[in-house]
Amino acid sequence: MASGSRGLPAGGDEVSASVAAFDEYCSKCLEPFMGACGTLGGGAAAGGAVIKKAWAAQRDFLLMASTCKKPDQTVLGSKMAPLQACLKEAGDCRTRDDFENHTKAIGEAMGCVSWVMMYPPAGLPKDMVEPTIGGSDYWANKVRMQYRKTNPEQVAFCDTLKALLTGLLAYVQANHKTGLEWNPKGGDCAAFSGAGSAPPAPPAAARAAAPARPAMGGGSNALFGELSKGLAVTSGLKKVTKDQQTWRKEFKADETAPAPAAKAAPKPFASAKAGPKGPPKLEFIQQGMKWIVENQGSSSGVVTVEVTDKKHQVYIYGCVDATIDIKGKCKMVAIDGCKKTKVLLDDAISSVELVNCQRIQVQVRGSVPSVAVDKTDGFLCYLGKDGLETTFVTSKSSEMNVAFPKPDSDEQMEMPIPEQFVHTIKFDPKPRITSDVSDLYSH
Repeated sequence: MASGSRGLPAGGDEVSASVAAFDEYCSKCLEPFMGACGTLGGGAAAGGAVIKKAWAAQRDFLLMASTCKKPDQTVLGSKMAPLQACLKEAGDCRTRDDFENHTKAIGEAMGCVSWVMMYPPAGLPKDMVEPTIGGSDYWANKVRMQYRKTNPEQVAFCDTLKALLTGLLAYVQANHKTGLEWNPKGGDCAAFSGAGSAPPAPPAAARAAAPARPAMGGGSNALFGELSKGLAVTSGLKKVTKDQQTWRKEFKADETAPAPAAKAAPKPFASAKAGPKGPPKLEFIQQGMKWIVENQGSSSGVVTVEVTDKKHQVYIYGCVDATIDIKGKCKMVAIDGCKKTKVLLDDAISSVELVNCQRIQVQVRGSVPSVAVDKTDGFLCYLGKDGLETTFVTSKSSEMNVAFPKPDSDEQMEMPIPEQFVHTIKFDPKPRITSDVSDLYSH
């Protein structure tokens, strides 16, 4: 099967069933979204181009898994580079104009591409896709509210973006429910080159054999041809140094000009990916009955905290891109100053508290009475049937969502926690201010 007609790189004449299913999903969901982005143009079209590139990189990754053995983490991390580049590009596409909400919705949607790296016990692929549906829909709803009565093309953008994510979730559930499967009889992953990769540079011999630029002939035609090049005409001139300028005191007659001093080598740039700021720590402090989990990152793997007494507290600080699994019932869990971190826990007697965090996921396998969220951007809480009575207290936070099972089935549904309210002054008879959730959340 060739996929060039779908705007994705071709993976050869024959592909696995999962890659063929991905092609079918793209034909059904990606193409309508790209059409909606092209119709709107501007920031929507730029964001759509990033989505197209990211979905092509996903297909390359699927094709690689179907034809190669599973590599070690070092090689696997290098193969994630195209998807990571797309994530960065999506962040760079965010604008402050009429397409601000469009680009933010696309930026939230892009988080789903990491599903290809999800395996138990850290999580399932759907755990990376499901949160992006609610996060993206939050910004898309702002577009819907603004244009629902005036511009159906804007609404089509929102609908096709959501269909793209829900379609990906259905594909992942049907083909990669417990993680991406690799080919145990396949080839070396390190040697795999995706169809979407850039062509190699020409060899040095070929570059040397390139025809030399012809010398400028005489006549006015040659003169005007050179002048038409503008500033480029001076590109071949040598720079005159101070000691070669006769009117300066530095001028040295009949002497060879000294070679300019070598410039100091530029300092290497720091890595763009910020990790934990200190050494990782996992220890229990008897005084205070507290577990300390600090500065954990992706290199730490799944950090397991074995709680043996319900009086124990768990304090998680400064973790980046970490996965922390708390086994057993504890008194409370505090998450402070963490980024892109997943926390799984059985039960908490008091509460789970988050402060100064970004993009945090909390999964409660049992129950917790209260969840407090303060100064946090990006929060998703998964609850089971035993946790449906959990209350949420939020302040100065954004992009918050809760996922929980429907009462009559195990199917998960996700809803945003309101962060926009309408405040009204009333006299009945004493003056007071009432607060109601914005109509934005009635969609």
